[in-house]
Amino acid sequence: MFNNTMPYSYTNRQDKTHFFKAIPTKKGGVRYYITTDPHAENLISEIPEGFEIVEYPEDGRVVIRKKVPVTTTPSEVDLVQKAMEEHSPVRDFIITAERGDIAIHISQFSHFFDAEYLSADEAKTHYGKNVHQWKRYDWILTFRLLDSNTRKFQVIRKASVQYDAVVIDEGDQLSALAKKYCYHVGRESLLEFWIPGEDW
Repeated sequence: MFNNTMPYSYTNRQDKTHFFKAIPTKKGGVRYYITTDPHAENLISEIPEGFEIVEYPEDGRVVIRKKVPVTTTPSEVDLVQKAMEEHSPVRDFIITAERGDIAIHISQFSHFFDAEYLSADEAKTHYGKNVHQWKRYDWILTFRLLDSNTRKFQVIRKASVQYDAVVIDEGDQLSALAKKYCYHVGRESLLEFWIPGEDW
């Protein structure tokens, strides 16, 4: 697993290359650390079994961690991806799948109050070629799997400071839910799907 001549590396969307060190613990285990030094000692040459490299959408932070199970299917993730492409005005977004959640994160230039809806290339034109080094992606909507047998999903949207997130719908037809709510991602109309004080 150790190989200082051909270390495993991961380059995030900010063009920062990360390497991973395996350090033995006093109890006989191994702890993994991230470094940007390609010549550091104890660099790994492959991802250890049972671990994964993850890049967080918000700020591009990279971590190495034990694998988190994913109970949604690739086709369900693809369904949400296509619904965003076909129905949302947002053109710069990231879809993540973790546990039972399929989450949508939109760039900071994609909110209704800005109404810019810049693509990644347009953001470079407007804000400079290094915009990818500081651009953020904000979580906005999640489709959460409630029942693995019926494939029933719950729809959760970002809310206000008072409420971090609110449930706005649920159903066993993800395609219908994705089509309905992806349309509103990036639009002010998404806020109309919940009334303060209403019991969901």
